[in-house]
Amino acid sequence: MNRISSAMIPAASLSDLSRAQRSLVEAARQSSAQTKANDLKGYGREAQTLVSAQRLSARTDGFLATASELKTRLQVQDVALDRASEVIASLKTDLFQNVGLESGEGVRAQLEEAFAVLKDTMNTNLGGRYLFGGVLNDRPPVTAATLSDLAADPLTASIEQGAASQVMRIEEGRTVAAGLVADDVVSLAMASIKRLAELDEGAGGPFRGDLTPLQKTAIEDELGALSDAFDAIIMAQAQNGRMQEEVDAASDRQTAQKQALNSAIGEIVDVDLAEVAVRLNQAKFSYEASAGVFNTLRSLSLLEFLR
Repeated sequence: MNRISSAMIPAASLSDLSRAQRSLVEAARQSSAQTKANDLKGYGREAQTLVSAQRLSARTDGFLATASELKTRLQVQDVALDRASEVIASLKTDLFQNVGLESGEGVRAQLEEAFAVLKDTMNTNLGGRYLFGGVLNDRPPVTAATLSDLAADPLTASIEQGAASQVMRIEEGRTVAAGLVADDVVSLAMASIKRLAELDEGAGGPFRGDLTPLQKTAIEDELGALSDAFDAIIMAQAQNGRMQEEVDAASDRQTAQKQALNSAIGEIVDVDLAEVAVRLNQAKFSYEASAGVFNTLRSLSLLEFLR
């Protein structure tokens, strides 16, 4: 005679219910997080590839952040250099008119304006750092407070000396000079303005009324020097423009790489939401069915049939 037992039936049903519950929980997690797994173990053999891609993506993010910062810096520098070139061009024009009219009226004011603009542009500050200070960007590169200070002190005491351009890495194996140095950009212009200011405050000055022969000769000499100074600023602006092009090109490459990495990571990590939605509905149905069967079976007893 075969023995009859009902103990295994609820146990099997409970196992089915547990499996259905796990499937439901996992499908719900994937639907919410939109990822295939919640840890690296869940990706099996692809885990190493995923980690490498994520590290490269993080490094690319760093390069993109640097490029973005550098773009802003170069744009501000371009505006500053444009102002500097304009004021030197204006000073040349005004001094040429003074020579033509043989008049010293307004020369001092023109020198004051040119000095103030050059000082202001070279001491441009962004985020607490002086853009034209190079590696010494924690201090203003033009230290002369007034035109009289420029005239009284050596030029080396009026403009910070010895600073090198700050170097920034914009992509793997590629760096660029992040900024120009004031000493390289405006030393010629400042020297020319200084010489005229020295004359104005010295025995040959001041510039007032008709130009003396000494004053006229000095201005004529400085017109040539100011042309060289203007060219130096224009060359600095062109160099700044080339850096902008380099940074833009590097940023485009990094953006393309970032997109490729996101795509590769997405193929590993991201789930098909349509597929997950189907599996979630199936898991709900399976769980409800298993729960219903389990509830029915646990209320059954063989004694009911033996009475």
